[in-house]
Amino acid sequence: MSIRLVSRRGPIGTGWHAVALREAAELLLGPGRASRGRTDARAGRVQWLDVEPGIARGDVLDADGELHQARLDLPAFRPGDRAAFLEVAHAHPELPARLAAGELPQRIEAELARSAVSLLPREASELSHDCSCLDWPGPCRHVAALVYVLVEAVDAAPLLLLTLRGLELGDLVAPVEPAAPAAPAEEETAQPPGVFDPHRADPARLAEVIGEPAAAIIAAFYRAEPAEPEDLE
Repeated sequence: MSIRLVSRRGPIGTGWHAVALREAAELLLGPGRASRGRTDARAGRVQWLDVEPGIARGDVLDADGELHQARLDLPAFRPGDRAAFLEVAHAHPELPARLAAGELPQRIEAELARSAVSLLPREASELSHDCSCLDWPGPCRHVAALVYVLVEAVDAAPLLLLTLRGLELGDLVAPVEPAAPAAPAEEETAQPPGVFDPHRADPARLAEVIGEPAAAIIAAFYRAEPAEPEDLE
C-alpha cells in the first residue's frame, strides 16, 4: 500500500510549520533531488511512513520495482532544550488541545526562539539521512520522496514534530500543584505523648484496665469542682 499525497502540483505543505520543514529539507536536498523527490512522492512510491523520536523512515519503491529503506533524522531534544520547550508549553495550557486538533500556533515558535530552541530544524545541517540504495553521499531520490511525504504528514498532524523531538502530548500538560491542606475548624492542643489527661479518658477503657470500682473513684475525683482556698487569718 502506497501513500498518496494530497498535493498534486506546486509546493507541498501549506501550514507555516510544514513550509519551514520543507524549506530546511530542500536546502539539504538541492534542486535536482528535490524535484525528483516530489515526482516520486506524488507517484505514490513511498509505501509507508513511520515517525519515532529522532527518526522518520519508510520504504520507497524504485521504477524497476525494488524497495529501498529511506531515513531522515531530526535529533530529539537534549535535556536543556526539552526543559525550555516545556516551560513555554506549560505557559499555554491550550496548546495540547490545539496540537491534537492539527494546529501549531506560530507564537509558540517565536517564544521558543528566545531560548534558541525550535521544534523545526533551524538549518539543513541539523538533518541527516540514510538509504539502503547506497547512493553516496546522497541524499538520494528515495530520501527526497520520504521528505515530501513527511512534510505533508506534519502539515496535517504537527504532533509528529513533537514525536521527532522526543516528546509526547502528555508532556505538555503542566503538573498540577498539590492543594494546601485545609486548616482544622478548631485548634486542639496536642497531648504530649505519655501524659495522662483524665478529661479525655474513656471511663469504659479505665474500667477494663483498673476495674469498675477504681474507675468510678477516679472519674468522680476529676468531676469534682476544685475547692476554694480558705482565707488564712
